[in-house]
Amino acid sequence: MVPHFYEAEFHDVHVELSKQSLQQFINKMMEYKCSLYWRYNDDIIYLIIDTNQSIHEIPFKKNGSKLTINVDCLKVSEELVAKALELVLTEYQGSGFIKTYTEGPQYITFFKDGIIQSITEISGGEKIVMNQYGAIVEYQDFDHDLEPETIINIINLEIDYTLMELHDAIQINNKNFMQQLKQKLRRLLKRKKEIELLL
Repeated sequence: MVPHFYEAEFHDVHVELSKQSLQQFINKMMEYKCSLYWRYNDDIIYLIIDTNQSIHEIPFKKNGSKLTINVDCLKVSEELVAKALELVLTEYQGSGFIKTYTEGPQYITFFKDGIIQSITEISGGEKIVMNQYGAIVEYQDFDHDLEPETIINIINLEIDYTLMELHDAIQINNKNFMQQLKQKLRRLLKRKKEIELLL
C-alpha cells in the first residue's frame, strides 16, 4: 500500500512548555513507537524524533524553568508528528500558523494563544473562519464545491464552538442566548445528517 502524501509547515511558532509538559509530549511520541534522541547546542536543546520513515528536529530554547519552541519555519513530513505539535500549540496556548499539504485540499490553520483563529482551504478559494467571537463559515455552494468529508469537518468545528458558547451561556444563566444556541445546534446536526447521506 502506497502511503498518502502529507507535509506540514509550522511558521512563526511560539509556545512555552514546562519540563513536565515536555515529558508528556515525549511520552506521546513514544506511544507512536518513535525513537527519541537529544542534541545540545549552547542554549538550544534539539529533540530528534525518528519515526522510521523520517527524522524531525524540534528546537527548544531554555527559558528558566520552561522550554520554548520559537521557530520561523519547521517542516514536518509525518502526520503523527504534526498532530502532536498541533496538540502542543492547543494545550499550552501557543501561537503560529500551519500550512498542511495533502493529496486533497491544502489548509492554512492559524493559532493564537492556543485557539484556532481561522482555517483556510487553499484549493477552490473556500474559507473557514473560527475565532473567539464566534464561528463564521464562508464557502461557495458547498454541496458542489467541497467534498462531503470537508463539509462535515467544517460543521463539526461549528458544533464544537457552539457547545463551548452554550456552556458559557449556562454558566451565566443567559436563557435567551441558550435557546438561540440550542436552535443553532439542532440546525447544524440536521445539516450534518444530510451531508452524511452523501458519504
